[in-house]
Amino acid sequence: MRIKPDELVVGFPARQIRELLRQSNLLLSAGDVTRVLGLKGKKASQLLETLEKQGFIEKNASVPDPEPYWKHTIRGGALSNALFSAPVSRRNAEKKLGEFMERVHCVNRDSRFLYRVQKVVLFGSFLTESPTVGDLDIAIDLQPKEPDSEKHVELIQARADEAVQNGRSFRNYIESLQFAYKEVRSFLKARSRILQLTDCNDGVLTLAKYRVIYEHPGGRAGHPEEAERKVRPKQTVRQKKRKPSDTPF
Repeated sequence: MRIKPDELVVGFPARQIRELLRQSNLLLSAGDVTRVLGLKGKKASQLLETLEKQGFIEKNASVPDPEPYWKHTIRGGALSNALFSAPVSRRNAEKKLGEFMERVHCVNRDSRFLYRVQKVVLFGSFLTESPTVGDLDIAIDLQPKEPDSEKHVELIQARADEAVQNGRSFRNYIESLQFAYKEVRSFLKARSRILQLTDCNDGVLTLAKYRVIYEHPGGRAGHPEEAERKVRPKQTVRQKKRKPSDTPF
């Protein structure tokens, strides 16, 4: 999605709220509000409550921490991925898609990444016939390469410890456990201006037409490179549902 540079969201410049939501899609806190917007104490909490009432975030009750955390809703995820830049040509978007798929195969082959890309789904303006594309909207499904859940946790803890030794810091234990997952997403994103990533299960695919362009074929656990191959894009498209009239994003 794209928004106007001078647009306001809950009384703040949209750019600032977008930056706040980009801090974390699962662990947004009052500390993030202080760091991004300079609001402290009660004012920071009030802003989070306002964003919750407006449907951008919701309480994340699954986090076992005394400090309250919020997570993105579909609407909040759309705003966090919003762009202010001009549309790009379809040719350029196709080039970026090809580069993205190369990174997908790299992730699935490289043992340093603890998650594999199980599925890639295209949606949004790329599926239209327009000569220009607003965003390259892609939903991905990441799955652990290690099938044993206990071993998988041990691996992601070791990966987080390695990151700390290299100078990375984490606010809490939960954030350290998310590092390996976010590492894959960051590599796939590659700081692309037009590439917008979301998860297949965040609900956006229930609202938009989409096409599955890649599915990992499987293979022996721990050896994804033996099964890695590109799958012909499926022409699987779900009919777009009508949005509520009071939803601007």
